[in-house]
Amino acid sequence: MPALHLSRRERRTVFAGAAISVAALLLVYGALPLARRWSDREDRIAASADRLARLRFLVVHENDLRQAVARREGMTGTSGRILVARTPALAASALQSVIRDYAARSAVTVNRLDVAGAPDTASSALPMLPASITAVGDIYGISQFLSLLQRGSPVMEIRDLTLVSNSALREGLLQLSLTLRAPSAGG
Repeated sequence: MPALHLSRRERRTVFAGAAISVAALLLVYGALPLARRWSDREDRIAASADRLARLRFLVVHENDLRQAVARREGMTGTSGRILVARTPALAASALQSVIRDYAARSAVTVNRLDVAGAPDTASSALPMLPASITAVGDIYGISQFLSLLQRGSPVMEIRDLTLVSNSALREGLLQLSLTLRAPSAGG
């Protein structure tokens, strides 16, 4: 096998090409991933520091924030926007009481009220208590009842609503069927 004799200029060219290739490989497989990891780490540290600063602010100003919420609730009459109870059964009982109160205030007769379902924990941050209601009333009572459910406390999400004029009922009465969900939290 004949030996290759490269001129000095050719050797420099080959050496420069190899050096550039090695430098490119080191950059692509070494420096860039390291820089990316470093940047991600710095972003996580900054986010954690920001969360910590917000938590410290909340701890320091807890009493002021509680007083502001109490003042706001006093002005708007919307205390207890979320059901708070030790167990889901107690929260369901509180929800049932609120719905019955709304029905009484709007002169609607509740025929069936079922709040016995298991809380839905998959679709939101807080467990959502389901309820299904069948009620009878005139158009004014039904509209007031729906308004109380929509604007009252606790917050309620109406999922399905059916309103029919039932021929078996006296003239002018409507039958309402609806399902709703209300957020709850353990106390």
